[in-house]
Amino acid sequence: AVFGWRGWNQHQDDYAANASLLYEGIINPVNSNQFLDDSAVASLVQLGDQLRQDFDASVYSPMAAMVLARVLVDSSDFDGALEQLDYVVSSEHSPLDMKSLATLRSAKIYLAKGDVSAAADAVAQSETSIYGSLVAELKGDVAAAQGRFEDARASYELAMSDADPQRQQVIKLKFDDLAQGDRS
Repeated sequence: AVFGWRGWNQHQDDYAANASLLYEGIINPVNSNQFLDDSAVASLVQLGDQLRQDFDASVYSPMAAMVLARVLVDSSDFDGALEQLDYVVSSEHSPLDMKSLATLRSAKIYLAKGDVSAAADAVAQSETSIYGSLVAELKGDVAAAQGRFEDARASYELAMSDADPQRQQVIKLKFDDLAQGDRS
């Protein structure tokens, strides 16, 4: 029994170490702040796919998908980014706060793509999120895109009341731009 227990523990340690190595292969080039051309992005996505295939039960898989979603957005591959974020939301190994953040990032991508309805649906799924200020801001963005300016203002005010000072400035700019847009 002792040998079996030690063998199982060694297997678990090896599994985590190998998953960590693949994750590092994704995160290190991204953190180096170097320009990632299309072939570098494709290589990173391939590593992410390998991580999912071989180590799906690891928390490294959804963490890598979050990183890859950002890389794909930077490369203007919104559909690829949404696929990565969908994986995070559907993975049983993603922590709840990571799932909430992935849903909110999906809403931002849908807005960037001009799919206001899908953005509204994503924001609605995040009503109970721990990211209250971000949810309120995105509600304001969706309302503004739908032409519901009073609702947008109310959401932006709520977002500013709960945001950190730097984020408040960004939200205030949206609020002010919205007010100026109404006058024209």
